[in-house]
Amino acid sequence: MFREWTADIEKARINLGIQGMSVGVVHKGKIIYAQGFGKRNDKDPFTPETLSHIASTTKAFTAAAVGELVAEKKARWDVPVNEYLPEFKLKDPRLTAEVNFIDLLAHRTGYPPLDLDWYHRPESRLELIKQIRNVDPEVPFRSAFVYHNIMYAVAGEAAARIAGTSYERLVLDKVLRPVGMTSSGLSLAEMISRPNHALPYVSKSFEAAQKGEVFRATPDTQYMTDAPAGDIYANIIDLSRWARAIMNNGQLDGKQVLAKETVQTITTPWNIEQDFSRQDPASTAAYGLGWAIESYKGHRVVQHGGANPGYRTSLVLFPDDDLAIVCLSNNNINNLVDEIPYYIVDRFFNLPTTTDWLFDVAVTTTKRTYKYIGEDATQRELFFPPQIKDKPASRNLKEFAGEYTHPYGMKLTVKVVEGRGKKAPTLAYKFVDFEGTLDHYHYDSFRIRVVQDYYKISVLVTFVSGPDGSIQEARVLMDEDSTKVFIKS
Repeated sequence: MFREWTADIEKARINLGIQGMSVGVVHKGKIIYAQGFGKRNDKDPFTPETLSHIASTTKAFTAAAVGELVAEKKARWDVPVNEYLPEFKLKDPRLTAEVNFIDLLAHRTGYPPLDLDWYHRPESRLELIKQIRNVDPEVPFRSAFVYHNIMYAVAGEAAARIAGTSYERLVLDKVLRPVGMTSSGLSLAEMISRPNHALPYVSKSFEAAQKGEVFRATPDTQYMTDAPAGDIYANIIDLSRWARAIMNNGQLDGKQVLAKETVQTITTPWNIEQDFSRQDPASTAAYGLGWAIESYKGHRVVQHGGANPGYRTSLVLFPDDDLAIVCLSNNNINNLVDEIPYYIVDRFFNLPTTTDWLFDVAVTTTKRTYKYIGEDATQRELFFPPQIKDKPASRNLKEFAGEYTHPYGMKLTVKVVEGRGKKAPTLAYKFVDFEGTLDHYHYDSFRIRVVQDYYKISVLVTFVSGPDGSIQEARVLMDEDSTKVFIKS
Protein backbone atom coordinates (compact mmCIF):
# COMPACT_ATOMS: atom_id res chain seq x y z
CA MET A 1 0.00 0.00 0.00
CA PHE A 2 2.67 2.53 1.04
CA ARG A 3 4.79 1.67 -1.98
CA GLU A 4 1.81 2.42 -4.23
CA TRP A 5 1.22 5.76 -2.48
CA THR A 6 4.86 6.76 -2.93
CA ALA A 7 4.92 5.82 -6.60
CA ASP A 8 1.66 7.61 -7.40
CA ILE A 9 2.51 10.77 -5.45
CA GLU A 10 5.97 10.97 -7.01
CA LYS A 11 4.50 10.59 -10.48
CA ALA A 12 1.96 13.33 -9.74
CA ARG A 13 4.65 15.62 -8.29
CA ILE A 14 6.77 15.34 -11.43
CA ASN A 15 3.70 15.78 -13.64
CA LEU A 16 2.89 19.09 -11.92
CA GLY A 17 6.45 20.39 -11.78
CA ILE A 18 6.72 20.60 -7.99
CA GLN A 19 10.31 20.96 -6.82
CA GLY A 20 9.81 19.21 -3.48
CA MET A 21 7.26 18.07 -0.92
CA SER A 22 6.61 15.79 2.05
CA VAL A 23 3.62 13.71 3.11
CA GLY A 24 2.84 12.31 6.54
CA VAL A 25 0.01 10.07 7.78
CA VAL A 26 -0.90 9.59 11.44
CA HIS A 27 -3.25 6.81 12.57
CA LYS A 28 -4.18 5.91 16.13
CA GLY A 29 -1.41 8.00 17.62
CA LYS A 30 1.42 6.79 15.38
CA ILE A 31 3.07 8.07 12.24
CA ILE A 32 2.50 5.24 9.78
CA TYR A 33 3.82 7.04 6.72
CA ALA A 34 6.40 9.83 6.37
CA GLN A 35 7.95 10.42 2.99
CA GLY A 36 9.85 13.18 1.26
CA PHE A 37 9.76 13.79 -2.48
CA GLY A 38 11.99 15.82 -4.78
CA LYS A 39 14.29 18.56 -3.55
CA ARG A 40 14.07 21.28 -0.91
CA ASN A 41 16.49 23.48 -2.87
CA ASP A 42 18.58 22.97 -6.00
CA LYS A 43 20.38 19.88 -4.74
CA ASP A 44 19.27 18.55 -1.34
CA PRO A 45 16.37 16.12 -0.84
CA PHE A 46 13.06 17.23 0.68
CA THR A 47 12.73 14.94 3.72
CA PRO A 48 10.09 14.44 6.43
CA GLU A 49 12.26 16.69 8.63
CA THR A 50 12.44 19.52 6.07
CA LEU A 51 10.99 22.77 7.40
CA SER A 52 8.39 24.59 5.32
CA HIS A 53 6.30 27.71 5.82
CA ILE A 54 2.72 26.65 6.66
CA ALA A 55 1.04 30.01 5.94
CA SER A 56 -2.67 30.04 6.92
CA THR A 57 -2.44 26.69 8.69
CA THR A 58 -1.04 28.98 11.40
CA LYS A 59 -4.55 30.25 12.15
CA ALA A 60 -5.52 27.26 14.28
CA PHE A 61 -2.43 27.81 16.45
CA THR A 62 -3.47 31.42 17.06
CA ALA A 63 -6.96 30.27 18.02
CA ALA A 64 -5.48 27.64 20.36
CA ALA A 65 -3.29 30.26 22.05
CA VAL A 66 -6.38 32.37 22.76
CA GLY A 67 -8.15 29.25 24.01
CA GLU A 68 -5.38 28.54 26.49
CA LEU A 69 -5.77 32.04 27.95
CA VAL A 70 -9.50 31.42 28.25
CA ALA A 71 -8.82 28.10 30.00
CA GLU A 72 -6.58 29.96 32.45
CA LYS A 73 -9.44 32.44 33.15
CA LYS A 74 -7.35 35.30 31.80
CA ALA A 75 -9.70 35.95 28.90
CA ARG A 76 -13.20 35.17 27.67
CA TRP A 77 -14.37 34.27 24.20
CA ASP A 78 -17.44 36.51 24.41
CA VAL A 79 -15.90 39.71 25.81
CA PRO A 80 -15.35 42.56 23.30
CA VAL A 81 -11.75 42.49 22.11
CA ASN A 82 -11.55 46.25 22.62
CA GLU A 83 -11.56 45.61 26.38
CA TYR A 84 -8.29 43.72 25.98
CA LEU A 85 -6.85 45.86 23.19
CA PRO A 86 -8.26 49.42 23.40
CA GLU A 87 -6.36 50.41 20.25
CA PHE A 88 -8.71 48.18 18.24
CA LYS A 89 -11.65 50.34 17.25
CA LEU A 90 -14.10 50.18 14.37
CA LYS A 91 -15.77 53.08 12.59
CA ASP A 92 -19.09 52.13 14.21
CA PRO A 93 -18.65 52.29 18.02
CA ARG A 94 -21.51 49.82 18.43
CA LEU A 95 -19.45 47.18 16.64
CA THR A 96 -16.39 48.06 18.69
CA ALA A 97 -18.48 47.19 21.74
CA GLU A 98 -19.52 43.82 20.28
CA VAL A 99 -16.70 42.20 18.28
CA ASN A 100 -15.19 39.36 20.31
CA PHE A 101 -12.51 36.71 19.75
CA ILE A 102 -14.95 34.31 18.10
CA ASP A 103 -16.03 36.98 15.61
CA LEU A 104 -12.40 37.63 14.69
CA LEU A 105 -11.35 33.99 14.42
CA ALA A 106 -14.50 32.73 12.64
CA HIS A 107 -14.29 35.40 9.91
CA ARG A 108 -17.66 36.92 10.76
CA THR A 109 -16.88 40.61 11.40
CA GLY A 110 -18.18 41.55 7.95
CA TYR A 111 -15.10 43.63 7.16
CA PRO A 112 -13.35 43.37 3.77
CA PRO A 113 -9.94 41.70 3.45
CA LEU A 114 -7.12 44.20 3.84
CA ASP A 115 -4.23 42.04 2.64
CA LEU A 116 -2.98 44.49 0.01
CA ASP A 117 -3.45 47.38 2.41
CA TRP A 118 -1.08 45.71 4.88
CA TYR A 119 1.29 44.20 2.33
CA HIS A 120 4.92 44.92 3.30
CA ARG A 121 3.90 47.98 5.31
CA PRO A 122 6.74 49.24 7.54
CA GLU A 123 4.53 50.09 10.53
CA SER A 124 4.19 47.83 13.55
CA ARG A 125 1.29 45.42 13.88
CA LEU A 126 -0.30 47.63 16.54
CA GLU A 127 -0.01 50.78 14.41
CA LEU A 128 -1.71 49.02 11.51
CA ILE A 129 -4.47 47.75 13.80
CA LYS A 130 -5.19 51.35 14.82
CA GLN A 131 -5.97 52.18 11.19
CA ILE A 132 -8.79 49.64 10.97
CA ARG A 133 -11.09 52.31 12.46
CA ASN A 134 -11.09 53.99 9.02
CA VAL A 135 -12.40 50.91 7.19
CA ASP A 136 -16.03 50.45 6.15
CA PRO A 137 -17.66 47.00 6.55
CA GLU A 138 -18.35 44.93 3.45
CA VAL A 139 -21.43 43.09 4.77
CA PRO A 140 -23.47 43.35 7.99
CA PHE A 141 -21.85 42.07 11.19
CA ARG A 142 -22.19 38.29 11.70
CA SER A 143 -24.14 37.92 8.46
CA ALA A 144 -21.59 36.15 6.27
CA PHE A 145 -18.21 34.47 5.98
CA VAL A 146 -15.55 36.97 4.85
CA TYR A 147 -12.07 35.46 5.12
CA HIS A 148 -9.91 37.99 6.94
CA ASN A 149 -6.21 37.62 7.70
CA ILE A 150 -5.99 41.00 9.39
CA MET A 151 -8.56 40.16 12.07
CA TYR A 152 -6.27 37.28 13.07
CA ALA A 153 -3.56 39.86 13.61
CA VAL A 154 -5.97 41.69 15.92
CA ALA A 155 -6.73 38.48 17.83
CA GLY A 156 -3.05 37.64 18.15
CA GLU A 157 -2.13 41.11 19.36
CA ALA A 158 -5.01 41.16 21.87
CA ALA A 159 -4.01 37.75 23.23
CA ALA A 160 -0.41 38.91 23.56
CA ARG A 161 -1.56 42.01 25.47
CA ILE A 162 -3.53 39.81 27.89
CA ALA A 163 -0.50 37.57 28.45
CA GLY A 164 1.91 40.47 28.78
CA THR A 165 4.22 39.18 26.06
CA SER A 166 4.62 39.15 22.29
CA TYR A 167 2.37 37.12 20.02
CA GLU A 168 5.32 35.01 18.91
CA ARG A 169 6.34 34.17 22.48
CA LEU A 170 2.71 33.44 23.40
CA VAL A 171 2.30 30.83 20.64
CA LEU A 172 5.65 29.26 21.44
CA ASP A 173 4.90 29.02 25.17
CA LYS A 174 1.21 28.07 25.01
CA VAL A 175 1.08 25.83 21.94
CA LEU A 176 4.24 24.87 20.05
CA ARG A 177 6.39 23.87 23.02
CA PRO A 178 3.65 22.11 25.05
CA VAL A 179 2.75 20.05 21.97
CA GLY A 180 6.42 19.15 21.51
CA MET A 181 6.88 20.87 18.16
CA THR A 182 10.57 21.39 18.85
CA SER A 183 11.60 22.06 15.25
CA SER A 184 8.88 24.64 14.62
CA GLY A 185 8.86 28.38 15.08
CA LEU A 186 7.66 31.66 13.64
CA SER A 187 9.04 33.88 10.87
CA LEU A 188 10.06 32.83 7.40
CA ALA A 189 13.26 34.81 7.89
CA GLU A 190 14.09 32.64 10.90
CA MET A 191 13.20 29.46 9.00
CA ILE A 192 15.61 30.11 6.15
CA SER A 193 18.42 30.56 8.67
CA ARG A 194 17.82 27.01 9.92
CA PRO A 195 19.35 23.88 8.36
CA ASN A 196 17.11 21.59 6.29
CA HIS A 197 14.61 24.24 5.21
CA ALA A 198 12.74 24.40 1.92
CA LEU A 199 13.27 27.24 -0.53
CA PRO A 200 10.33 28.41 -2.66
CA TYR A 201 10.00 27.50 -6.35
CA VAL A 202 7.51 28.34 -9.09
CA SER A 203 7.05 28.01 -12.83
CA LYS A 204 5.99 30.62 -15.37
CA SER A 205 3.14 28.50 -16.71
CA PHE A 206 1.45 25.14 -16.35
CA GLU A 207 3.18 23.93 -19.50
CA ALA A 208 6.57 25.00 -18.12
CA ALA A 209 5.82 23.22 -14.84
CA GLN A 210 5.04 19.98 -16.66
CA LYS A 211 8.40 20.25 -18.44
CA GLY A 212 10.13 20.63 -15.08
CA GLU A 213 11.05 24.25 -15.77
CA VAL A 214 11.08 25.82 -12.32
CA PHE A 215 12.85 28.83 -10.89
CA ARG A 216 13.46 29.97 -7.35
CA ALA A 217 10.90 32.45 -6.08
CA THR A 218 11.56 35.34 -3.72
CA PRO A 219 10.90 34.36 -0.07
CA ASP A 220 8.42 36.81 1.43
CA THR A 221 10.33 37.43 4.65
CA GLN A 222 8.31 40.54 5.54
CA TYR A 223 5.20 38.62 6.55
CA MET A 224 5.58 39.20 10.28
CA THR A 225 3.11 42.06 10.76
CA ASP A 226 0.38 39.55 9.99
CA ALA A 227 2.11 36.64 11.73
CA PRO A 228 -1.02 35.44 13.62
CA ALA A 229 -2.65 34.68 10.25
CA GLY A 230 0.20 32.76 8.70
CA ASP A 231 3.84 32.87 9.80
CA ILE A 232 4.58 29.51 11.47
CA TYR A 233 7.07 27.10 9.94
CA ALA A 234 7.13 23.37 10.68
CA ASN A 235 7.75 19.92 9.21
CA ILE A 236 5.44 16.94 8.87
CA ILE A 237 6.86 15.34 12.03
CA ASP A 238 5.90 18.31 14.21
CA LEU A 239 2.55 18.80 12.45
CA SER A 240 1.77 15.15 13.12
CA ARG A 241 2.10 15.86 16.85
CA TRP A 242 -0.23 18.84 16.47
CA ALA A 243 -2.77 16.68 14.64
CA ARG A 244 -2.62 14.02 17.36
CA ALA A 245 -3.22 16.62 20.07
CA ILE A 246 -6.25 18.06 18.26
CA MET A 247 -7.78 14.64 17.56
CA ASN A 248 -7.29 13.57 21.18
CA ASN A 249 -8.87 16.63 22.84
CA GLY A 250 -5.52 18.10 23.81
CA GLN A 251 -3.91 14.94 25.16
CA LEU A 252 -0.55 13.75 23.88
CA ASP A 253 1.72 11.02 25.21
CA GLY A 254 -0.32 10.74 28.39
CA LYS A 255 -0.28 14.49 29.12
CA GLN A 256 -2.91 17.20 28.73
CA VAL A 257 -0.87 19.58 26.56
CA LEU A 258 -3.85 21.73 25.54
CA ALA A 259 -7.04 22.32 27.50
CA LYS A 260 -9.87 20.06 26.36
CA GLU A 261 -12.13 23.11 26.21
CA THR A 262 -9.69 24.83 23.86
CA VAL A 263 -9.75 22.01 21.33
CA GLN A 264 -13.51 21.60 21.51
CA THR A 265 -14.12 25.33 21.04
CA ILE A 266 -11.81 25.83 18.06
CA THR A 267 -13.19 22.75 16.25
CA THR A 268 -16.83 23.73 16.84
CA PRO A 269 -18.63 25.32 13.84
CA TRP A 270 -19.11 29.06 14.35
CA ASN A 271 -19.80 30.20 10.80
CA ILE A 272 -21.02 28.85 7.46
CA GLU A 273 -18.69 28.93 4.48
CA GLN A 274 -20.59 29.67 1.32
CA ASP A 275 -19.56 27.57 -1.70
CA PHE A 276 -16.56 26.16 0.14
CA SER A 277 -17.12 22.42 0.31
CA ARG A 278 -15.63 20.93 -2.84
CA GLN A 279 -15.32 17.39 -1.52
CA ASP A 280 -18.99 16.63 -0.99
CA PRO A 281 -21.51 19.01 -2.57
CA ALA A 282 -24.24 17.61 -0.35
CA SER A 283 -22.44 18.52 2.87
CA THR A 284 -22.38 21.82 4.69
CA ALA A 285 -18.98 23.44 5.03
CA ALA A 286 -18.58 25.27 8.31
CA TYR A 287 -15.75 27.19 9.90
CA GLY A 288 -14.57 26.86 13.47
CA LEU A 289 -11.71 28.96 14.82
CA GLY A 290 -8.81 28.40 12.45
CA TRP A 291 -10.34 25.15 11.18
CA ALA A 292 -12.73 24.34 8.33
CA ILE A 293 -15.25 21.65 9.23
CA GLU A 294 -16.94 19.50 6.60
CA SER A 295 -17.43 15.86 5.62
CA TYR A 296 -16.08 13.45 3.04
CA LYS A 297 -18.02 10.32 2.06
CA GLY A 298 -19.61 10.17 5.49
CA HIS A 299 -16.42 10.91 7.45
CA ARG A 300 -16.13 14.09 9.52
CA VAL A 301 -13.29 16.33 8.35
CA VAL A 302 -11.48 19.10 10.23
CA GLN A 303 -8.91 20.76 8.02
CA HIS A 304 -7.04 23.88 7.02
CA GLY A 305 -4.62 24.66 4.24
CA GLY A 306 -2.21 27.47 3.69
CA ALA A 307 -0.32 29.14 0.86
CA ASN A 308 1.97 32.08 0.44
CA PRO A 309 4.54 32.75 -2.30
CA GLY A 310 6.44 29.52 -2.86
CA TYR A 311 4.87 27.38 -0.11
CA ARG A 312 1.69 25.35 0.23
CA THR A 313 0.33 23.27 3.12
CA SER A 314 -2.60 20.93 3.68
CA LEU A 315 -3.53 19.43 7.05
CA VAL A 316 -6.62 17.22 7.00
CA LEU A 317 -7.95 15.45 10.10
CA PHE A 318 -10.54 12.68 10.23
CA PRO A 319 -11.08 12.89 14.01
CA ASP A 320 -13.65 10.09 14.32
CA ASP A 321 -11.24 7.77 12.52
CA ASP A 322 -8.13 8.96 14.41
CA LEU A 323 -6.49 9.65 11.07
CA ALA A 324 -4.59 12.74 9.92
CA ILE A 325 -2.75 13.56 6.71
CA VAL A 326 -0.29 16.43 6.35
CA CYS A 327 1.33 17.63 3.14
CA LEU A 328 3.94 20.35 2.60
CA SER A 329 5.43 21.64 -0.65
CA ASN A 330 7.76 24.40 -1.80
CA ASN A 331 5.48 25.45 -4.66
CA ASN A 332 2.22 27.26 -3.91
CA ILE A 333 0.79 27.25 -7.45
CA ASN A 334 -0.21 23.63 -7.29
CA ASN A 335 -3.22 21.90 -5.84
CA LEU A 336 -1.61 18.50 -5.38
CA VAL A 337 -1.14 18.89 -1.62
CA ASP A 338 -4.85 19.70 -1.34
CA GLU A 339 -5.87 16.49 -3.13
CA ILE A 340 -3.39 13.96 -1.70
CA PRO A 341 -5.33 13.52 1.60
CA TYR A 342 -8.43 12.38 -0.30
CA TYR A 343 -6.41 10.06 -2.53
CA ILE A 344 -4.96 8.48 0.63
CA VAL A 345 -8.19 8.20 2.62
CA ASP A 346 -9.97 6.54 -0.32
CA ARG A 347 -7.38 3.79 -0.27
CA PHE A 348 -6.85 3.59 3.47
CA PHE A 349 -10.53 2.96 4.17
CA ASN A 350 -11.33 1.24 0.86
CA LEU A 351 -13.88 3.92 0.03
CA PRO A 352 -15.58 3.97 -3.37
CA THR A 353 -13.15 5.62 -5.77
CA THR A 354 -15.27 8.25 -7.46
CA THR A 355 -12.56 10.80 -8.26
CA ASP A 356 -9.02 10.67 -9.60
CA TRP A 357 -7.52 13.15 -7.16
CA LEU A 358 -3.91 13.06 -8.35
CA PHE A 359 -4.16 12.93 -12.13
CA ASP A 360 -7.50 14.61 -12.81
CA VAL A 361 -8.52 17.02 -10.04
CA ALA A 362 -4.98 18.13 -9.12
CA VAL A 363 -4.12 18.69 -12.77
CA THR A 364 -7.36 20.53 -13.58
CA THR A 365 -7.23 22.82 -10.54
CA THR A 366 -3.51 23.53 -10.91
CA LYS A 367 -3.98 24.37 -14.59
CA ARG A 368 -6.82 26.71 -13.60
CA THR A 369 -4.62 28.42 -11.01
CA TYR A 370 -1.81 29.02 -13.50
CA LYS A 371 -4.35 30.33 -16.00
CA TYR A 372 -5.86 32.69 -13.43
CA ILE A 373 -2.46 34.06 -12.40
CA GLY A 374 -1.29 34.36 -15.99
CA GLU A 375 -4.40 36.23 -17.02
CA ASP A 376 -4.83 38.30 -13.87
CA ALA A 377 -3.42 41.51 -15.31
CA THR A 378 -5.36 41.06 -18.55
CA GLN A 379 -8.58 40.29 -16.69
CA ARG A 380 -8.17 43.36 -14.50
CA GLU A 381 -7.76 45.52 -17.60
CA LEU A 382 -11.14 44.32 -18.85
CA PHE A 383 -12.61 46.55 -16.14
CA PHE A 384 -10.70 49.59 -17.37
CA PRO A 385 -12.71 52.11 -19.38
CA PRO A 386 -12.05 51.75 -23.12
CA GLN A 387 -8.81 53.51 -23.99
CA ILE A 388 -9.23 56.66 -26.09
CA LYS A 389 -6.23 57.11 -28.33
CA ASP A 390 -4.35 60.40 -28.75
CA LYS A 391 -5.82 62.05 -25.67
CA PRO A 392 -2.88 63.57 -23.75
CA ALA A 393 -2.77 64.51 -20.09
CA SER A 394 -4.45 67.79 -19.21
CA ARG A 395 -1.37 69.33 -17.63
CA ASN A 396 2.37 69.18 -17.17
CA LEU A 397 3.50 65.92 -15.55
CA LYS A 398 5.07 67.86 -12.68
CA GLU A 399 1.58 68.73 -11.42
CA PHE A 400 0.86 65.02 -10.82
CA ALA A 401 4.00 64.59 -8.72
CA GLY A 402 3.67 64.38 -4.94
CA GLU A 403 2.71 62.10 -2.08
CA TYR A 404 -0.78 60.61 -1.88
CA THR A 405 -2.15 58.98 1.28
CA HIS A 406 -5.01 56.50 1.67
CA PRO A 407 -7.22 56.62 4.80
CA TYR A 408 -5.78 53.20 5.76
CA GLY A 409 -2.31 54.76 5.88
CA MET A 410 -0.97 53.51 2.53
CA LYS A 411 1.24 55.96 0.68
CA LEU A 412 1.67 56.38 -3.07
CA THR A 413 4.58 58.55 -4.18
CA VAL A 414 4.64 59.95 -7.72
CA LYS A 415 7.59 61.74 -9.29
CA VAL A 416 8.73 62.92 -12.71
CA VAL A 417 11.65 61.16 -14.37
CA GLU A 418 13.32 63.33 -16.97
CA GLY A 419 13.89 61.68 -20.31
CA ARG A 420 17.33 61.19 -21.77
CA GLY A 421 18.16 62.77 -25.07
CA LYS A 422 15.00 63.20 -27.10
CA LYS A 423 12.91 60.98 -24.83
CA ALA A 424 9.99 62.68 -23.12
CA PRO A 425 9.75 62.76 -19.31
CA THR A 426 7.65 60.07 -17.62
CA LEU A 427 5.95 59.50 -14.28
CA ALA A 428 7.31 56.98 -11.80
CA TYR A 429 5.64 55.62 -8.68
CA LYS A 430 6.58 53.99 -5.40
CA PHE A 431 4.06 52.03 -3.33
CA VAL A 432 5.51 50.24 -0.28
CA ASP A 433 8.38 48.31 -1.92
CA PHE A 434 6.88 48.32 -5.41
CA GLU A 435 8.15 50.91 -7.84
CA GLY A 436 8.01 51.44 -11.56
CA THR A 437 6.58 53.54 -14.37
CA LEU A 438 3.14 55.07 -14.75
CA ASP A 439 2.31 54.49 -18.42
CA HIS A 440 -0.04 57.06 -19.92
CA TYR A 441 -3.44 55.54 -20.76
CA HIS A 442 -5.55 58.54 -21.75
CA TYR A 443 -6.33 61.99 -20.36
CA ASP A 444 -5.19 62.00 -16.70
CA SER A 445 -5.24 58.20 -16.33
CA PHE A 446 -2.10 56.08 -16.15
CA ARG A 447 -1.59 52.33 -16.04
CA ILE A 448 0.64 50.46 -13.59
CA ARG A 449 1.74 46.93 -14.42
CA VAL A 450 3.52 44.95 -11.71
CA VAL A 451 5.33 41.67 -12.33
CA GLN A 452 6.82 39.86 -9.33
CA ASP A 453 8.08 36.31 -9.83
CA TYR A 454 4.94 34.88 -11.42
CA TYR A 455 2.25 37.40 -10.34
CA LYS A 456 1.09 40.01 -12.82
CA ILE A 457 -1.08 42.86 -11.57
CA SER A 458 -2.45 45.78 -13.56
CA VAL A 459 -4.24 48.82 -12.10
CA LEU A 460 -5.42 52.14 -13.50
CA VAL A 461 -4.56 55.38 -11.68
CA THR A 462 -6.69 58.44 -12.47
CA PHE A 463 -5.66 61.82 -11.11
CA VAL A 464 -8.55 64.10 -10.13
CA SER A 465 -8.47 67.86 -9.65
CA GLY A 466 -10.31 69.88 -7.03
CA PRO A 467 -12.38 73.09 -7.31
CA ASP A 468 -9.20 75.18 -7.60
CA GLY A 469 -7.99 73.13 -10.55
CA SER A 470 -5.05 71.51 -8.77
CA ILE A 471 -4.60 67.73 -8.50
CA GLN A 472 -6.04 66.52 -5.20
CA GLU A 473 -6.63 62.77 -5.58
CA ALA A 474 -5.26 59.64 -7.19
CA ARG A 475 -8.03 57.08 -7.73
CA VAL A 476 -6.68 53.57 -8.17
CA LEU A 477 -9.01 51.17 -9.98
CA MET A 478 -8.09 47.74 -8.56
CA ASP A 479 -10.86 45.69 -10.13
CA GLU A 480 -14.53 45.91 -11.06
CA ASP A 481 -15.68 46.53 -7.50
CA SER A 482 -12.73 48.26 -5.87
CA THR A 483 -11.34 51.77 -6.26
CA LYS A 484 -8.94 53.10 -3.65
CA VAL A 485 -8.75 56.87 -3.25
CA PHE A 486 -5.43 58.45 -2.24
CA ILE A 487 -5.43 62.11 -1.13
CA LYS A 488 -2.56 64.37 -2.19
CA SER A 489 -0.76 66.02 0.70
